Amino acid sequence: MGTPLVSSLSLLWSGPLEWLSVGLLIVGVLFFWRGRRGRRSDRLHCVKCLHALAQTSLAEIAPDACCAECGHPLSSASGSSRGATKRTRSSVRTSLPRPLITSIGLFLACAGVGFWLYNGALGGLGRLLLPRYQVKETQTLLGCEVTISKPRWADDLASPIVEIRQRGRVVFASAMTHPTVGSARLQDPLCEEPVSLLWIRSDSGGSLGLSETFTFRVGDATSDDTGYPDFLPYAVLHEGSFAKSDPEQPESDVWIAYELAYKYWLTTGVNSPTIAMRGTPTPSGIVWNSPDESEAPNADALEAIAGRVRALASATEPEMFTSAHCDQALGLVLDAFLELVYTGRARDAWPFLRARYEDGLGTLMTASQRAEVPRSLDALERAILEQMQRSKFIQEILRRNGGSIAPPTDSSSAPISAQ
Repeated sequence: MGTPLVSSLSLLWSGPLEWLSVGLLIVGVLFFWRGRRGRRSDRLHCVKCLHALAQTSLAEIAPDACCAECGHPLSSASGSSRGATKRTRSSVRTSLPRPLITSIGLFLACAGVGFWLYNGALGGLGRLLLPRYQVKETQTLLGCEVTISKPRWADDLASPIVEIRQRGRVVFASAMTHPTVGSARLQDPLCEEPVSLLWIRSDSGGSLGLSETFTFRVGDATSDDTGYPDFLPYAVLHEGSFAKSDPEQPESDVWIAYELAYKYWLTTGVNSPTIAMRGTPTPSGIVWNSPDESEAPNADALEAIAGRVRALASATEPEMFTSAHCDQALGLVLDAFLELVYTGRARDAWPFLRARYEDGLGTLMTASQRAEVPRSLDALERAILEQMQRSKFIQEILRRNGGSIAPPTDSSSAPISAQ
């Protein structure tokens, strides 16, 4: 009962809408039949051209009589009289057709059939006769033909299929969620020559930003035409994308990995911190770039955040504070704090956090209705430190900060300004 054949045939009659189709078809056939039958006439008419004959009865028609208008024979002299009468009746009409009613009937019948095909039969027959997938996108990248095929039917929830052909041979084929493809050219630290990569990204995380990117190293064509030595797996990357490291150098690309450990943590998605790490993928892992001072907020940006926190804390009376006020202020502070830590400036990040807590962030957090929001500075620092330990970049973060990201014991032991 659950075979694809039965499932497809069930679409031929899938619900109440098909009854409407049958109703239109029946009414259309009746109108068509009534229009073709026509109305009774006092005179006889030629069956071919509907010319009104001079004769008023079949008995008056001579055996060799013909229509005066078109010459169509009206009778036949061969056979018995009974047979001749039948042949005569088939050559003349005793009624006139009604074109308007015939047209209405034909329209209703066609509408019923068309509606039935559109709602069920076409889909059911199509699933039996047509391939399940159809090509939606084709690209040629690094000498490879990349094809993305998606299900033909809108209610088919199967994942698209990505297929890569090199010199006519399939070297990769897999089902992926929301696939995208592209190429990148990297300067692998382990190789002197740039590496050409073909990448396929599968986005499966929705608003969380979860994704997998499969990269393949593509070389020049070989004389043996085997296809496989020039298309080799390179690395599987997570939660990130390729971008140009320098617009002035179009052949230089960099991998940007996104930190998702703080997504929906203490704050909502729109206010959640977004931290990016830049590096170069290699088969043995990602070689991270040294942090750039421009990636961290400068003194002016930090002062602007401090002013925004003070404004949010003083905008209304404490009893009027809502979770939205806390969410906005905490998102700003956490984003700047983490950017300082991830660029190797944890010594500046903790004093900045403590200063903003005293500026009003603590008051907003205390008034928040969200149970997961810490209610004290010590609890906030412990929560942040524990969450940073869960980061997949923790080893690189520790390296950038000299082996420790713990908060200092003295809040005044480090400046807040940018270096």
